[in-house]
Amino acid sequence: MKWNAFYGNETAKEQLSRIFSSGRLPHAFLLTGPAGSGRRTLARRIAAAYQCVGEGEVPCGTCAACRKSLAGIHPDIREFGSDGSARSFHLDVIRSIKADAFITPNEGRYKIYLLENAHAMTVQAQNALLKILEEPPSYAVFLLTAQSRESMLPTILSRCVTLSLAPVGEEEAVEALKAAYPQKPPEELRRAAALCGGVIGRAMEALEDSTLSEAAALAGKLARALCAPAELPFLKLTGKLERDKPLSQATLTELILLLRDGLSIRLGGGSHLSTDPAAAQVLAQSLSSERLLALIGRVEELLRLLDGNINHTLFLTLLSARLRA
Repeated sequence: MKWNAFYGNETAKEQLSRIFSSGRLPHAFLLTGPAGSGRRTLARRIAAAYQCVGEGEVPCGTCAACRKSLAGIHPDIREFGSDGSARSFHLDVIRSIKADAFITPNEGRYKIYLLENAHAMTVQAQNALLKILEEPPSYAVFLLTAQSRESMLPTILSRCVTLSLAPVGEEEAVEALKAAYPQKPPEELRRAAALCGGVIGRAMEALEDSTLSEAAALAGKLARALCAPAELPFLKLTGKLERDKPLSQATLTELILLLRDGLSIRLGGGSHLSTDPAAAQVLAQSLSSERLLALIGRVEELLRLLDGNINHTLFLTLLSARLRA
């Protein structure tokens, strides 16, 4: 258990270890990072650490308080949130939290509120939360998760200890996926880790639906359309990505692998990254090394924009403009 059971993010884990070893515990944490980076998972472990009654480093993972916390049944840990869309975290939720916060804990040392997708709070909700963050009861703890610091008011940030989470390395992502899906073939897990850029939660979502296979098939078609003289086939294919961010992310990641394989073949190597060597061969035969290298850079830029929550309609426009230019 303890912090090392959480994959990657060594800086955040070291910071947590220092905080809990010091005994000077803050009333509020803000965990930032892309969806699927483990914000909620780590928040739940922080909650367990606050309630832990075991000996040594916390959370011990074995005491009754830890077991209840991690199972989601501790009476003094409550979770609130929204779907993450803009302004979907409303003022009435914060009002109910404020009313509840002044009721002493049932059995734990702390009363903990996990506010997921806090970036979706309205300004009014953030201002209401600020009032209780400024003067909280001694036993109240607030754990906020958000996509970025910039989505929160500066006054909220000033009351929180911020932990920034990032994707993990591919090998560590594969290790995490093996632990979660021991029955799945290793090559499928490695594929999910590669396609999802080390964001473990995103990889898990892809493994549980048809995203990976859809992305691989669509990326192969897009690669061939890039080599076609007319632009219309490419435009029709991009329509399949409309309003589907996970599929868009997985498809672009797969497309990068195809382009790299195409470049490798063009330079005398082989195809070993992607799942569609025939499409990589088409790329190598149709496009120059310079063009393939430029396309890799453009797709990587589009992925960064997508991770930054660009408007999806604008994203599709840029996708066609930058890859077919």
